[in-house]
This record gives sequence, C-alpha cells and structure tokens, in this order.
Amino acid sequence: MKDHIFLIGPGGAGKSSVGKTLSGILGYTAIDLDDEFCERIMNIREYIALNGYESYIEQNSALLNKLLIEYSGHSALFILSSGFLSTDIRADIVNDNKRVVRENGISVLIMPSPNYDEALNCILDRQLNRGLSLFKEKEEEKFSQRFHEYIEMGDLQIFSMEKPDRIAEKIANELSSRYAYRLNLSKVYPTREI
Repeated sequence: MKDHIFLIGPGGAGKSSVGKTLSGILGYTAIDLDDEFCERIMNIREYIALNGYESYIEQNSALLNKLLIEYSGHSALFILSSGFLSTDIRADIVNDNKRVVRENGISVLIMPSPNYDEALNCILDRQLNRGLSLFKEKEEEKFSQRFHEYIEMGDLQIFSMEKPDRIAEKIANELSSRYAYRLNLSKVYPTREI
C-alpha cells in the first residue's frame, strides 16, 4: 500500500489549485473530494438543503473510504473538503476521518497565515470573490469556529499567500526532504528564491 497525500485547510486556502499543480509535480493522481461528491452523489449545496449537513458529513466520509479502496496501490493526492476534519458537528465521524487520514498517508495543511486576522482577511476575500453567492458573516463564523483546530492539524504545515504554483513547489520540496522514504519520491524539488 502506498502512502497518499491529503491536502487540508479551510475553503479559500487554495487546496484545489495547489493540489492540481502538486499532483503533476509528484506524479500523483489528484482527487478532489468535493468534485467526487458532486459527480457521484449530488451537488453539495443541494444535498445539504435536502438532507442536512450531518448527513453530508456521513456521506462524505463514506465516499473517502470508498475512494481509498479504489486507489489502493496507487499514489493519490486527496483534496479534502474544508470541514472534513473539523469537529463542529459529529465529532465521532470527524475523529474517525482523522484516523483514516493518519493511517493512509501524510496530511498537508494549507493556510494563508498562522495569524488569525491575516488568515481570515485572505480567506474572506477569496471566498467572497469565487462567485458562489457566499455570505461574509457565515464564512467568517465558519472560519472562526475552525481556525484553531486547523492550525493544530497537518503532518506538514504550509502558511503562505503566494501563488498556487509556488506553494505547490514548497510542498513538493518539503515532502521530498521529509517524507521521500514513505512517498517513494526520488528527487528533491528545489524552490526558487524570492
């Protein structure tokens, strides 16, 4: 069994953009859990409106477990949903999700800054400009509830507001230097000096 990579962090941290670039650098298959949910089950917003957030958490967890079976023996980079590891609802499922991630690979936290206000401002700016009709107050509340949990997570933590390709290079370099033996990475990915 190969170790997978799990990108974690809040919505707007850049997980999807970074993940697509990083998977290309490392030669991993990128799997966006949100995209898979929409393709295999239903649009996430519609699903939550019909079935509730708790049911979504259950289905999302089951989906990752199914994907882990499907990609067993392959090198996969999973881009996890923003609330996948947050215990604000159904701590039992989330604690099991944390176990599954820990047992199946290396988690990488992507966060704009370790400073709450800097991170909040960056995330709000990104989320509100995504064209998803999100509400500032709700996004701020969600981020506020999860921030301290997030900064305790991740085998590797990357705090950066740089462009996604630059963050992907940093992650590849760190993974190669720290976890090459687990991830079967044969080279170091040097980062450019700024």
